[in-house]
Amino acid sequence: RRAKDERPHLHFEVGDGWNCNDLLRMKRNKLGPTADIDDILSGFDVVYADIGGLSGPDGTLESLSLLDALSYSLRPRCIVIKSLCMRRLASSLRPYATMEKSL
Repeated sequence: RRAKDERPHLHFEVGDGWNCNDLLRMKRNKLGPTADIDDILSGFDVVYADIGGLSGPDGTLESLSLLDALSYSLRPRCIVIKSLCMRRLASSLRPYATMEKSL
């Protein structure tokens, strides 16, 4: 809600990330009934994913699965993730170049 208030010139929608078909339906509704199918299927420019509640041992795999589904079905230019389990995963990863030096 705050994002809509701060940036009224941008279009925001909220949906269930597991239901990609509904997310595309949101875009069709925004574009109108005369929208070309290619415009609808072109996906979204940016997807913001707030992945709350997926923090257990399977949370990382479920989060990755959701991000993979969003990526393939919506084809965004960018996915911004808010997720504790993904943050934990990212903090434990190291670039290959730094690992090579320590081997």
